[in-house]
Amino acid sequence: MTPVRSRTHEPSVGDLSARPDERPDQRPELNQPPYSPEINELNFWTAMEIIPGFVWSALPDGSVEFCNQRWLDYTGLTLDELRSEGLTRAIHPEDKSEFEEKWRTALTHGISFEDELRMRRGDGSYHWFVMRVEPRRGLGGKVIRWYGINTEIEERMRARDEKQKQPFRLDDLFEQAPEAAAILRTDGRIVRVNREFTRMFGYEMAEILHRTIDELIVPVALAESARDYTKGLRHGGRVEVETVRARKNGSEVRVSILAVPVTTASDEHIATYAIYRDITEQKRAEERLRESEARFQEMADTAPVLIWMTGTDGLCNYFNKPWLDFTGRSMEQEVGTGWVEGVYPDDVQGCFDCFLPAFHARKPFRMEYRLKRADGEYRWVIESGIPRYTGAGEFAGYIGSNIDITDLKRAHEERERLRQLEAELARASRINGMGELTASLAHELSQPISAAILDAATCLRFLSHDQPALEDARAAVSRALQDGKRADEIIKGVRQLFKKDTPRRELVDLNEVIREMMLVLRSEAVHNRIKVRTEFAANLPQVMGDRVQVQQVLLNLMKNGIDAMEDVDGTRELTIESQRGKEGKVLISVSDTGVGLPPKMAEKIFDAFFTTKPNGTGIGLRISRSIIESHGGRLWATDNPPRGARFYFTLPGGGA
Repeated sequence: MTPVRSRTHEPSVGDLSARPDERPDQRPELNQPPYSPEINELNFWTAMEIIPGFVWSALPDGSVEFCNQRWLDYTGLTLDELRSEGLTRAIHPEDKSEFEEKWRTALTHGISFEDELRMRRGDGSYHWFVMRVEPRRGLGGKVIRWYGINTEIEERMRARDEKQKQPFRLDDLFEQAPEAAAILRTDGRIVRVNREFTRMFGYEMAEILHRTIDELIVPVALAESARDYTKGLRHGGRVEVETVRARKNGSEVRVSILAVPVTTASDEHIATYAIYRDITEQKRAEERLRESEARFQEMADTAPVLIWMTGTDGLCNYFNKPWLDFTGRSMEQEVGTGWVEGVYPDDVQGCFDCFLPAFHARKPFRMEYRLKRADGEYRWVIESGIPRYTGAGEFAGYIGSNIDITDLKRAHEERERLRQLEAELARASRINGMGELTASLAHELSQPISAAILDAATCLRFLSHDQPALEDARAAVSRALQDGKRADEIIKGVRQLFKKDTPRRELVDLNEVIREMMLVLRSEAVHNRIKVRTEFAANLPQVMGDRVQVQQVLLNLMKNGIDAMEDVDGTRELTIESQRGKEGKVLISVSDTGVGLPPKMAEKIFDAFFTTKPNGTGIGLRISRSIIESHGGRLWATDNPPRGARFYFTLPGGGA
């Protein structure tokens, strides 16, 4: 049989002994004369044809060079087709990618390889082959040609497939069962056990056979119940029970037993098949879980909060005793979505809007809503919930708690109401004080206004002369302007003191504020024959605060000092001092020589509505302390020996 091949690619006999560096175009042709040395060697092509396999060769780059006739006849392909499309033309589509990967690796690294694949026959059917490929190297180690042989293994592969398709033998299934298994006669004697049985109970196979199962592994205390199981099996019943069995070493193992009778077609009991599953660890885990649940139940039922839990579906499946006592409902009424019946209707949607997004995102949440108490009152509660997980890290639902915050909310609302009332009382105090100051302010304003009128008249007189005295007139106008500015400053100070504005924090010079309040109270001090003395610290730091509120505090303390000396004989002196305090604070003191503090009531005087004045409101000092404390300072009082009282307050320095 002559191989079909192209002369331009035909290898010659000389290829077997060709030099490593010989190029394909230098190979001798087959039609050389009879005396050619190549012809005298064993004909290469004849050898290729008689090899009992499918032989082929390829050039160093992997392109097909030659296929023997057996190869071509089997595939029904021509050599030109294979040279054009490669060996994969004859390989099953599912095997091509693996072959191509191995072929590329071999070409890259110059290594041999083997592959099992299916080749297409000329009739279109596919058979299994093993393909072995080896490189031929020249003297320099460079690959100069590849040789391959494909050997059919169809029968071997079919045999392997058939073996894989065969079902396991019953003996194998019995021996390899993961649970301990035993076959017993009707009298309970052991016919056969598997390997797991011997491992579980610690016996050798020879120690087991033909002994009764009861004497082998049943504890004495459980012998009676074991005999009852045997009787039940004889009457066609089955046994499913969790119990204890004994090992060879005397230790006990907790097992789950499933025993069924083996019967003939006529229902005759001929044997018993029993399976033993070791549940010792399972039972220990269950006991630990029960103990944990009992501890949790005890803790939850004695906790001073309402506790609930949900499952993985988001529905509540547990409420502790305090919750049930609070709502006056049963567990059956509350589980699922029953608890929603106790939520204030207007709050229901808000509860779901908060809980559901957190639940799906597995994130903690917190919300407030009203929950009906057993007496029918809706109480405000704050609810917090977090996701919970099993020991294996699997999501198990949510756990949360509720705390009744109704009283806290009411207290907060009451504090807010008192704060607003205090603010109104403070304003009322300023307005009441305005009435007391009206007379002295009128007297204080009359002085600069009268002086301004007099200066204006003087100016007119100077201007009415035949020779106007311009310099004198200018001086009179300047004095009138100064008097007008002084009156304007008094009016501005009073207006700012009594207007109702939102507190505005700014840097305040306390020495300057003291001077302003002295100006406001000067007429009243003069009227009561009171000497006002000041001692100002140099370079006193400014404070950050509300200027009007600080004015109010100073006005109240100075006015109290004046009032305290109203009926005192002897020296009447009001002293205001400023100095640097500790830790960067500014210290202000206002002292008088009046009647002094009530005995042992240095703190009582700061209580709301406490007063020693016949017409006092008892809120001035309380408001003053609140203002100072809101600025981060402190206000207190002491005696001022030998007579009178001294009030101090501090404020944090806020700038140079």
